[in-house]
Amino acid sequence: MSILIADSGSTKTEWVLIQNGEKEYFNSDGLNPYFRTHGQLSEAIKNGVKSSLKNSKIDKIHFYGSGSGNASRKAILQNAIRENFPDSEIFIESDMLGAAIACFGNNEGVACILGTGSNSCLYDGEKIVKSIPSLGFVFGDEGSGGYFGKRILNAYYYKTMPEDLRNALEETSDMSLESVLHKIYEEPQANRFVASFSKILGDYRDHPFIKDMVRRGFEAFADKQLGYFEESKQKEIGFVGSIASVYKDILEDVLVKRGMNLAVVVRKPLENLIDFHNS
Repeated sequence: MSILIADSGSTKTEWVLIQNGEKEYFNSDGLNPYFRTHGQLSEAIKNGVKSSLKNSKIDKIHFYGSGSGNASRKAILQNAIRENFPDSEIFIESDMLGAAIACFGNNEGVACILGTGSNSCLYDGEKIVKSIPSLGFVFGDEGSGGYFGKRILNAYYYKTMPEDLRNALEETSDMSLESVLHKIYEEPQANRFVASFSKILGDYRDHPFIKDMVRRGFEAFADKQLGYFEESKQKEIGFVGSIASVYKDILEDVLVKRGMNLAVVVRKPLENLIDFHNS
């Protein structure tokens, strides 16, 4: 029995092939059906996934991905995977369910994602029983890479950012306004481009300006997304994502001040999903 498991965000997809007791890991581009057409998805799977498997026979595919919670978008992705793996049994679920499983397994809780975007749900140990409306990159995604990327760009161009951080951005990125606006408004996957600026959060994790920005972002997430669930003060809360992992201390402080319990932070859900499907 060979099983292929994927944890897919808008930016990248992490895969593991489990075969004969061995695990083989690799990455591909993000496979969010909101940002890619059927043809683009199929091509990305062909070049980034199928080519990495060296003609291995795949019995089952468990795919957890952003944009896969919507039935019509899920169907687009299902067809793209089916084109490349016609003989495999394919199971596609949302990244939100994947996050819930990674955090709680078969136990209940409030699961949250802080990745390129953000999301949260109430999980009963088997399924998502309540979810917040996902307002996406433009109107929502509090506390995510895209959320912080927008604020970093705003602070840079309005010169409300300390000089050392401005210099750091200029050393690593083309910060000409014309170039940035072109990539945001005229090229695909603007959310992914904007979120890329949140890398500075990890590079300067102890900088007072960055820590204050992170705190404010987590407060917005807690007040708007966790505040949506009346159960948030009764249930354990779990997070997946590197931003939550790097700033776990700030996140926990923000939640404690709101009477909430941070139970678990999972940097990368894939290992927990492996354990879940192998148990």
